[in-house]
Amino acid sequence: MHVLSRRSFLAGSALSLGGWVLLPAIGRATENNDPNRFVLMADTHVCGDLMVSARGCNPAETIQQAVKDILKLEPRPSAVIVAGDCAYDHGEKRDYEALQGFLQPLRQQGIRLLLAMGNHDNRQRFQEVFPDAAILSGSPLEDREAALIETPYANWYLLDSLKKTSYTPGHFGEEQLAWLTTSLDKAPSKPALFVAHHYPRTTDDDNGLEDTEAFFKLLQPRKQASAYFFGHSHVWSLKQGPEGLHLVNIPANAWLFDEKQPRGFVDARLREDGCDLTLHCLDRNDNHHGEKHTLQWRGV
Repeated sequence: MHVLSRRSFLAGSALSLGGWVLLPAIGRATENNDPNRFVLMADTHVCGDLMVSARGCNPAETIQQAVKDILKLEPRPSAVIVAGDCAYDHGEKRDYEALQGFLQPLRQQGIRLLLAMGNHDNRQRFQEVFPDAAILSGSPLEDREAALIETPYANWYLLDSLKKTSYTPGHFGEEQLAWLTTSLDKAPSKPALFVAHHYPRTTDDDNGLEDTEAFFKLLQPRKQASAYFFGHSHVWSLKQGPEGLHLVNIPANAWLFDEKQPRGFVDARLREDGCDLTLHCLDRNDNHHGEKHTLQWRGV
């Protein structure tokens, strides 16, 4: 199991966490970086061809706008989490080269990056562009990689749901779920938050997480399991799953399938007993902009 302590997290050490990659900040974190504040993004779909648009959206423009808006936050977040589909369609190398350039201003301001692989990503090409994110040795998982990141008020469990590039549904697998079970049981009193790309499956043939039932089954009796954050659907929603587990669908930062949906990111501020979420829309005229929600952790 990869464990990143609060001290290591704030110090900016370079670590790769399998499907999730922690890219260290280039600039030094200061008191203006709040260790309890995180930005949650999904579905950035950055393309190497900066002129490409899909459904009337240019991902090069939306990612740059998001970065500018994040840098205006006071205090700054300690990290930005991207819940998969970082790349445009098939995870081309030039997609990641463009992404690297767009995210550079965040790292220069002491903000660390947690990047997940979604079904439109490609691991090998990603690693070619981000050599400082070489996969750590000694992982207990053979076909999936996962990570635990400890923060003052909660543990983030970063899970890998990528089955293969361009195969739309997701899958955790028995080995990863076994690792998660063991890891959770070692910290029964610390609130646990989970992030991956795919949403929970509701029917046997939808494009969500294939082993949703097994995932929920292991979380239900473990009361510290408090919230699951995900992307994939390009939808913003908050629901409750089994036993009060919070299900937060992070909005897309690129194109929308439904123009009534917001485009942007979520500003998450952790507390001892919960989390305050604020939706930040790239379009300030969107009625959803500034929408706030308070989550109370299970078992607290």
